[in-house]
Amino acid sequence: MDKQKFFIPMPDDRTIESEINQIVSAAAEHKESFLSHLKAMYRQVGLGPLFSDRSELVFLLLAAIALISLVFWGPQPGQSQAHEMYSLIFTTSPILFLVLSVYTYANKIRNVTYEVEMACKYNVYQVIAFRMLAFSVVSILVNAVMIFLIVMTYENIQFIRAFMISVTALFAYSLLFLYAMIKRRSAVVAALLVAGWMAGNLALRYTGSRLYIDMLLHLPTYVYGVVLLGTLYGYLKHLNKLIYYKPAERNY
Repeated sequence: MDKQKFFIPMPDDRTIESEINQIVSAAAEHKESFLSHLKAMYRQVGLGPLFSDRSELVFLLLAAIALISLVFWGPQPGQSQAHEMYSLIFTTSPILFLVLSVYTYANKIRNVTYEVEMACKYNVYQVIAFRMLAFSVVSILVNAVMIFLIVMTYENIQFIRAFMISVTALFAYSLLFLYAMIKRRSAVVAALLVAGWMAGNLALRYTGSRLYIDMLLHLPTYVYGVVLLGTLYGYLKHLNKLIYYKPAERNY
């Protein structure tokens, strides 16, 4: 009996390309969106482990609020001028965020369990990103309450302008802080950025820069809105980068 020969038809180029695309698509790692990733962290880990040092954070929160209160309601020579108060709001609005974020950042990267936490499903930088988003929300709420109290105290302060200045300053600083942290990965650079922000704003305030005063008093609120949207977009974009951040080495 003659042996039958099996004939295997070769696929055409289109079929080969289609099969390759299916294999690559199935093997490729699925990258979650920013919000989906944060929701998954919240559901799988919970707020307790994500904020394991709650007592320290509450203490820092109260200390920062007390510091801001002393700045605004300390001894002052009469009714403050509007541009001075707006300048204080612009300068101090990121304080709460930076105090909580710098503490978290320095505490996490210097922790003796850093290497272990970096090997976990949700690593150090993903926890920092989650915390920073929470800190920004808390800062907005606290700043809004402080501004409301300021408006009740100083009649020449407009709530909408003061709030827009506050939120714009908060996200502008937050974006700079995140950029420095991702690019330099250094607590020293973060500290210098904090000092530079404060020194720059205080210098502009006390030198009486006309451009600075005009910006605070006369810049339309919709311009602050445009700047706010831009800084908020950059802030969320850099938080997303931080989630997938893989540092090569530890720098202090």
